[in-house]
Amino acid sequence: MKLSIEPSVRTLIEKKLMPEDRMYLDFEDGDGPFANTGLSCRLDLSFRFIITPENYPAAGLEVYDETLATEVGAVKLKKSSEVYLDQETRLVLGSTGALQLRGASGILADNIPILRIQQQLAGSHDSVGGC
Repeated sequence: MKLSIEPSVRTLIEKKLMPEDRMYLDFEDGDGPFANTGLSCRLDLSFRFIITPENYPAAGLEVYDETLATEVGAVKLKKSSEVYLDQETRLVLGSTGALQLRGASGILADNIPILRIQQQLAGSHDSVGGC
């Protein structure tokens, strides 16, 4: 799988990046340290672009078992989330100003936030039960 990031999105990401930061394309499925149980039962696809410092606690990060080389550096994602993406996926700025994941099949996900998470989220956990 390939992830490319268009120049306007690169600029947005680079404004938030600090040396040694790590990046994740997170699919909100309730699994991993960034789980938001309020979102895990949504019917639409929910992706987030997350930036953490190098010293972010490693507990739970093993779910990000795929690494993609991009124009802004290595981006980790859950291999299980690739089913929702095209073989060649692009992170672009949509006409409304919101970030989108696009592929040959069209818009894959919309309204993708870029989040900088400095420390472990209160109440976060490695895995969340079903809906």
